[in-house]
Amino acid sequence: MLAFLDSLCGALRARDLLLIRRLLDHPLASALPRSVRDEARAIASGSARSFVAPLQAMRLYHQTAHLLGACSDSATNARMSRPDAEPSAREQIELSLDRVLAH
Repeated sequence: MLAFLDSLCGALRARDLLLIRRLLDHPLASALPRSVRDEARAIASGSARSFVAPLQAMRLYHQTAHLLGACSDSATNARMSRPDAEPSAREQIELSLDRVLAH
């Protein structure tokens, strides 16, 4: 399903009308929420809504990827692989709100 969503998001971003229609005809499309199917149909139709970003499809992809564990934060992975390593300047450091408000 994640590969299907990735293909759909790519086709929607590229405005590949033929590929969007083929993907909507695929059996997996029946498992998509109505909002995603409606968004894809609107983009494929060339209507006024066709120029919007495919937010519903990208949101579903993001949620599905997290549920499957395929999507991860590289900063978190770097810290998890080296628990004793100091966070680099590019990594985000979590601070408690009390500590931030105290200053």
